[in-house]
Amino acid sequence: MEIGKELRKLLRDLFGSRLSEHMEVELLRLRQDFDARIQDYKSVIADLRAEKALLQAKVGMYELNINQRVGIDPTRKRPEKPSFANFNSPPAMSSWQKEVAEHDAQIEKELAAEAAAAKV
Repeated sequence: MEIGKELRKLLRDLFGSRLSEHMEVELLRLRQDFDARIQDYKSVIADLRAEKALLQAKVGMYELNINQRVGIDPTRKRPEKPSFANFNSPPAMSSWQKEVAEHDAQIEKELAAEAAAAKV
């Protein structure tokens, strides 16, 4: 039994350091691979988020454009409907009343011209 124990101790002393170095190198390689995958994953996520923001901006712009064309723009104030409650329409004039009003306006104009000529 002691021979086996001595043999194992000898093999461990001879090859143990190389094996541990090999395992450390493998461990470093795996960590680098893992870090590269994580970095790739994060860059893909950042690209997708940027693309999503761009697409959301485009969709918002298109919705705003469509709403303005249709007339459903939520940013604009609603135009108030005109109220005609206090509106009094002038009475309709007959053709004779129009003729008399034009004649009276012509006479007033001539009187004003005569008064201006008299002052000069």
